[in-house]
Amino acid sequence: MLNVELKEGTRVETSDGRELGRISRFVLNPETNEVTHIVVQKGWLLPEDKVIPFDKLRSATDDKVILNQDIRDFDELPPFEESHYIPASERDMRIGRADNEPMDPITAGYYWYPPTGYLGYPAYGLGPVSWPPTETVQNIPADTVPLKEGTNVVSSDGEHIGDVERLLIDPSSNKATHLVISQGFFQDRKLVPANWIRSVTEDEVRLLMSSDVMGRLPSYEPK
Repeated sequence: MLNVELKEGTRVETSDGRELGRISRFVLNPETNEVTHIVVQKGWLLPEDKVIPFDKLRSATDDKVILNQDIRDFDELPPFEESHYIPASERDMRIGRADNEPMDPITAGYYWYPPTGYLGYPAYGLGPVSWPPTETVQNIPADTVPLKEGTNVVSSDGEHIGDVERLLIDPSSNKATHLVISQGFFQDRKLVPANWIRSVTEDEVRLLMSSDVMGRLPSYEPK
């Protein structure tokens, strides 16, 4: 089977032909180049961005992907990101603090009664309150990266040589075979083999090749 070119904005449809949403990211394992999941942007059928395993795709073309029939309740799909409160210790919850324990300026706050600006009554502060901090986690496998369109591509000599535009994926193995990167104002495109990738983070793709080698690659015209 020939590779398919998938990019941000590719339509995702249910098995009965309803549009579920659009691809916003690909979850890539940098060690194996396997695309493990797609992230579908929230829309009419989705209240939030959802993560869908790549092996739940029944078919994929350059224009759309179609899901298997066994995905029926989309509310049960895990959200891409979730925020959780970090439990505060008893020390953090104390109202009174020693002079050498300053309040965190980010979380410090005051309750006032009556509300500020209420005419006729003085305002009485009820003391500092430490709001519980939160952390955001991504529901994707460990050691994978949510790669998105526009991620910077950097050569081995540290030059910014373009931005990720799309992935070429082998549907038989779920592996990314190439990156298509765009360069410059006129959007000249280059086709970069996946085995040229040195490392991948959410913000940057680093290559094994120099900017001189990349500059000699022929231009690429997507289908």
